[in-house]
Amino acid sequence: MPNHQRAAAHRTTLARQPGSISGETRLRAADQPIVTTQELPSAVPLMALSTGFWAFKTLAAAHEEGLFSHLAGGAGTTVAELAEALGLDPRPTEMLLTGCAALGLLEKTDGRYRNTPLSEAFLVRGKPYYFGGFVQMADKRLYAGWGKLTEALRTNRPTTWNPAVQSSMFDGEDPTMLALFWEAMHSLSTMTARKLGEAVDLNHFRRLLDIGGGSGAYDIELCKLYGELRATVFDLPHVAAIAAGKIIEAGLTDRIETAGGNFFEQLPEDHDVHLLSMILHDWDEAKNRALLRRSFEALPSGGAVVISELLVNDEKTGPAPAALMSLNMLIETEGRNYTPTEYSAWLEEAGFRHIETVWFDAPAANGAVIGRKP
Repeated sequence: MPNHQRAAAHRTTLARQPGSISGETRLRAADQPIVTTQELPSAVPLMALSTGFWAFKTLAAAHEEGLFSHLAGGAGTTVAELAEALGLDPRPTEMLLTGCAALGLLEKTDGRYRNTPLSEAFLVRGKPYYFGGFVQMADKRLYAGWGKLTEALRTNRPTTWNPAVQSSMFDGEDPTMLALFWEAMHSLSTMTARKLGEAVDLNHFRRLLDIGGGSGAYDIELCKLYGELRATVFDLPHVAAIAAGKIIEAGLTDRIETAGGNFFEQLPEDHDVHLLSMILHDWDEAKNRALLRRSFEALPSGGAVVISELLVNDEKTGPAPAALMSLNMLIETEGRNYTPTEYSAWLEEAGFRHIETVWFDAPAANGAVIGRKP
């Protein structure tokens, strides 16, 4: 082949690389593949994660201002009306209403904002399934503690209370904050108890011992679901007093009683089913194993223990609510959220048999691990 033909042929096997700067000649060998830039994933999920607290603080501020209770019963409002009612300027009032509508907490028709069914059911004070206690506790207690999450990771110590002067989060806590905590637990527990009662059949049991039963929310809901069931709320004396008040309000004093004590030291007998709801995630493995052994000893043959929790999966990859609740235990307690396999092993070690896991969907739990005493 003549030289000029070879030169032309050579030129046809060369190309400008994609993305080259105008005016710059960048050639590649013909036998090398064209390199294309891999498409980047969307950064939108990272934006959503980074600004997640914006949504929570919008909810918390609206609740603190009494917005949802103000709109109870279908009452609607305009920006001007709400601004006057709450003593706010129109500008932030409009922003708050817009934000709440965007989050699905309010709806707007004919120029007026109203509660959505979600807000009407759970964010109006005095409603049976009022959830505002937990919103308030998360805002006033947990929000600051989560702000020190890195500190908790580095020290392996809680950040919502001082382990140097308190033996646990329940010891020596500010009375106002403690009252807020128990009101929050009542809010969180009420709907969860109903879902638990629908998922786990308690028809064969007659006397429930709610170990660390707090405000008695589980006992109240379960006794409503099961007409033959009687229950005892067992907790520290000052907590049992809180439960007694809730039981009076529910009109169930003839079926639910309270007992004060330390569940690491003793458990009342004469109960055929034990409930441990959102209790074991507070404590380390050794204390949990000891408590389950004590439960086994106190139950009669044929009795059962029900552990209701946000369960981390056995692979320890999620689900997110359980994994994040586990991190919440880092800033609050010595415990973490455990897996069904871990609970099952401890139950078997204590002597329980016929162990099973039942799954359901609720605010404070996604399942229950159940063991039976032979």
